[in-house]
Amino acid sequence: MKPISGEHSFRHGKRQLQHESFPMLNFITQQFTKSVFFLVMSAIVVISFSMKDAFGQNDSLSPKRDLADNKPIVASDGLELATFGCGCFWCTEAIFKQMMGIYSVASGYSGGQAWNPTYKQVLSGLSGHAEVVRIVYNPDIISYTDLLEVFWKTHDPTTPNRQGIDVGSQYRSVIFYHNDKQRELATKYKQKLDASDAFNAKIVTEISPLLKFYPAESYHQSYYERNAKKSYCQKVIRPKIKKFATVFQDQLKDRPSEIQKVRKTKAQWKTQLSDLQYAVTHRRQTEDSFTGKYWNNKEKGSYLCVCCELPLYDSAAKYDSGSGWPSFWAPVAESHLVTARDRSMSMYRIEVKCVRCGAHLGHVFADGPPPTGLRHCINSAADRYHRANESFRIRTSNWTSPQI
Repeated sequence: MKPISGEHSFRHGKRQLQHESFPMLNFITQQFTKSVFFLVMSAIVVISFSMKDAFGQNDSLSPKRDLADNKPIVASDGLELATFGCGCFWCTEAIFKQMMGIYSVASGYSGGQAWNPTYKQVLSGLSGHAEVVRIVYNPDIISYTDLLEVFWKTHDPTTPNRQGIDVGSQYRSVIFYHNDKQRELATKYKQKLDASDAFNAKIVTEISPLLKFYPAESYHQSYYERNAKKSYCQKVIRPKIKKFATVFQDQLKDRPSEIQKVRKTKAQWKTQLSDLQYAVTHRRQTEDSFTGKYWNNKEKGSYLCVCCELPLYDSAAKYDSGSGWPSFWAPVAESHLVTARDRSMSMYRIEVKCVRCGAHLGHVFADGPPPTGLRHCINSAADRYHRANESFRIRTSNWTSPQI
């Protein structure tokens, strides 16, 4: 064996001495390195979520930009689509969301040449697209004529490429029809208004077929709800909603503050509910998949809270998710539900509860079908089903529109 000599011998001995004499130091160094790495990665995660909060996109249920970019949008059975442009879509979305019978309102772009445009492209006025909203509604509750009435009365259809301070072709007044019936209704309504000189000026609203709808970026969706305290929402959108509510008060959804709370003791709830119903609604338990009474129910009707009978969901928004639980892509009214973060079972989920009595219903996930992209996964034990001829029906308006 070749002897170790000189400087190499010294360094070898030094390394051996360090390993033999300071084992605790080496262990501490290793653990410190791991801790620093963990802290750095944690900081990155925290900063990432903080940035999402800052832009109003912290909710895991935020609409996805590519939700329907390359898919045809088809309403569920019994529901229909309408697409309108009447200026800034922040305002338009906020107004139509107030109406009964409307399941969802999505902001987006349509009518131009650019494929899958960004907000910046549309804002330039060079894309040819208009800011529009896509509405999914139940014609048994609100008609297309009712929607047209709101459309005409909530913007100025006589100013070409302009609404208030918003100027450009992207803010033009436009109706994109989905079928010949909508085209006929919109055309006749426009002619009737022109003939009656309702606006003291000629209506310039464009009436064109819908060729493609591109959902806007997620931070545009539900903008007023997410940013109600911002200056634009306070000074522009809120006054419009108040004015709208005065005229269309009979067609508004109930607000959470107007829903009378139901409170009972545990003993009273146990007397009213079955063991399974109580376990699900008050102990937040989950029934086994494919065992509930309504998971495969295909009849038309409404689903009420089993505890307080507040209308929650309608068969028009029900679909087969393959999960084994009743699944809906939208409630009858967002104001009838309240959500909360659920970190049980080592998972992060969004819990859904009844706003009137606080009963646990299930969870909502961001893996549903168009147009909302949401899946409300609800326990059958939390529901009381009413067939269509018995189902809850929202009030209809007594406010008449021009006859066409």
